Amino acid sequence: MSFKVYASCHNHSTFSDGEYSPELLARMAKNMGHGGIILTDHDTVQGYPFIKKAADSLGLKTVIGVELSTHRVMKDGRNRGIHLLGFDFDPEHPALKDYIPECASIQTARSHVLFDMAKADGRLRGDMTWEDVLSDHPDHNYICNNEVFESLLKRGIYLRSEYDEFFRTCFWVKDPKIENMIVLMTGKSYLTVKTEDAVRRIKEAGGVPVVAHPHGFVQYTDELLEIGVMGFETRHSTLSPEEHIHFEEVCRSKGLYRMGGSDHENVLGGLLAFGDNYSSAYEMSGIDEESFNALIERRLG
Repeated sequence: MSFKVYASCHNHSTFSDGEYSPELLARMAKNMGHGGIILTDHDTVQGYPFIKKAADSLGLKTVIGVELSTHRVMKDGRNRGIHLLGFDFDPEHPALKDYIPECASIQTARSHVLFDMAKADGRLRGDMTWEDVLSDHPDHNYICNNEVFESLLKRGIYLRSEYDEFFRTCFWVKDPKIENMIVLMTGKSYLTVKTEDAVRRIKEAGGVPVVAHPHGFVQYTDELLEIGVMGFETRHSTLSPEEHIHFEEVCRSKGLYRMGGSDHENVLGGLLAFGDNYSSAYEMSGIDEESFNALIERRLG
């Protein structure tokens, strides 16, 4: 094949909802012949020091990254969830120091409520407490069903083969009324994380905001550029061939960053064990060396 993946720049670890530790992700990337990797955990940067240390020891290039769950009321009136990747920012900058942990707390608070509800009505087996979950993950500020399940496994309450049953029974919410109740109980909602504000904060902290997997966003290209995004994830399994071509051309013509990564699929995504539905085209699992170095060397924007 003519396209060679040099780095996967959209990856999740056990610090959010990924399958592998940051250190294992780095080793896997090295074994795949990659020259770099970027960890973009959901709403947290707690895993960055770990992947940075591992990447340095393996000779891989990396920068800090995150994937923020944001929302925006578009000009056409539609309220759209937009996942925003942030790269190469200062997490201690006043614009992000408290902001990213607050974003992480939205999911953690939601998980706490769902945990308590499942315990109260007997859907969750065993006598494990929420405090047990927190003590098992002292370096984490983003706690989702993955961390809860790992704590259950640690105590022998569930088997790994029971994950799907656990998730669907205790953490999969399909009723909007329950979602609204969770928001009322926690006082937190991702609807308050505005895309334009997240873009501004990432840039103020010296970083690069990039729209993740922009499937269905071709008609919003100009609007997203107006609020200051500096690139698009042009290589992702959810993009149609037409969308891939569109965003590649937009990035080329406007001098924007082209990004791409495994996300939750392929080898680094950890989901190949679940079948071909989680295996996308090789060339959509990352970016080439030129695109990666353009970010590392901050050539654009």
